[in-house]
Amino acid sequence: MSDTEILVGEAMKLCEAGNSDKAWGIAEMLMDQDPNSAAAVSLATYVSWKMHKLSLSYQLAVRATQIGPLIPTTWMRLGIAANEIWQVDASETAFKTGLRIAQRKEEKAALEINYSALLLDTGRFKEAEEHARRAVELNPGSPKAQANIGLAMLGQRNWKGWELYSNTLGLPGRRQMKYADEPVWDGTKGKTVVLYGEQGIGDELSFTSMLPDAIKDCGRIILDCDAKLENLFKRSFPGVKVYGTRWERVLNWDAEDRKPDFSVALGELGKFYRQTDESFTGKPFLVADPIRRQMWRTEFDKKKKPVIGIAWTGGMPWTGEKFRTLSLEQLKPLLSSVDAHWVSLQYKDASKEIEEFKKKNPSIDLVQYSWATLTKDYDDTAALVSEVDMVICIQTAVAHLSGALGKECFVLLPKNSQFKYGESGDTMPWYNSLRIFRQRSLKDWTGPIGSIIHALRQRYGQTRAAA
Repeated sequence: MSDTEILVGEAMKLCEAGNSDKAWGIAEMLMDQDPNSAAAVSLATYVSWKMHKLSLSYQLAVRATQIGPLIPTTWMRLGIAANEIWQVDASETAFKTGLRIAQRKEEKAALEINYSALLLDTGRFKEAEEHARRAVELNPGSPKAQANIGLAMLGQRNWKGWELYSNTLGLPGRRQMKYADEPVWDGTKGKTVVLYGEQGIGDELSFTSMLPDAIKDCGRIILDCDAKLENLFKRSFPGVKVYGTRWERVLNWDAEDRKPDFSVALGELGKFYRQTDESFTGKPFLVADPIRRQMWRTEFDKKKKPVIGIAWTGGMPWTGEKFRTLSLEQLKPLLSSVDAHWVSLQYKDASKEIEEFKKKNPSIDLVQYSWATLTKDYDDTAALVSEVDMVICIQTAVAHLSGALGKECFVLLPKNSQFKYGESGDTMPWYNSLRIFRQRSLKDWTGPIGSIIHALRQRYGQTRAAA
């Protein structure tokens, strides 16, 4: 084994141990020694990816394939890096190239796993399952491949996919928790069970729809959730002990809660309670604060016109933010289609964007109530959403909140959708109150926006211009 190979292996171990800065130092040293070393540049690709320097990782990955065009790993890392910044075509080409030149089973399996992940991210669930199954044939012990099969099955509404959901835990962004020495809950009735959120707020909200089912089977439930959801969940599930301590290292819990019989991620409840289409009730399950609701009701009654909540961005850079983002200019035909009081449900401060938009469009009544949407307590947002007449939003957490409250919601769904939304149709089993308007081609929102405008005009009658 060469000195370079030894150092590459050391850097990889450092990355896996969370010491990416030191690993980057090794990558830089190797590139300084030989800037045309495919091994060094490929290592730098991987380390910068681990450091969330995504654009840099992509550029390094391109260079690595130029230096080492016959090395499958360089193409796999290019595919991963391109996928992270949503260069979908480049990512798919890279994975296909890597599979074409790969010789060893391990290389082929790794490429198939990551290719299936790309297909999941782009809502191509049937293809994703095919490639994930090929990965399992090559590497039967891979939890990532099993996880991708499960998610792909769920995206096709094959609920047997829940049986593989546990394989997603421990992967990036899906932490597996243990509170004492307890095992994972196996469905045993009458026990004390900790349920914990393992993903973002939107996923935590949707998976909590299965909590009422678990309450019937467990003797006692402790819910470990995001701090923003603590008050909302305490009111909605009065028989559950709720702590807003998700992913915290030190837990200041009551003594009787520190040694549960079992623990389980909220998403894993699907294998117990969501095995058929009929098992999804679609009914609301959250209860907003009645006092705050009354405050909003009093305010909105003064408007004497429809009050519509709207959110036009969602996600993070690594969860497809660029495809889940609209501008207010893009939404101008929608915002001007009916005379309504438009309420921003953006989770980031949109005051400057709204101000600039209203300078050009003073007749559009668009407002941000920052004390309801930019707080650390989602109870504020829940009360606001409960009292608007309806919600229109991009694929984001407020869609799940609307469904959980039973509030009518029109969802602008990008072509790259998540498994909960499935591949087709204008409804989803999780919530009866959601209606989906699907994008047919990336970056083109004219069709979904036009359909929503038509629906609004049917409901509220005259356009602003006509009025």
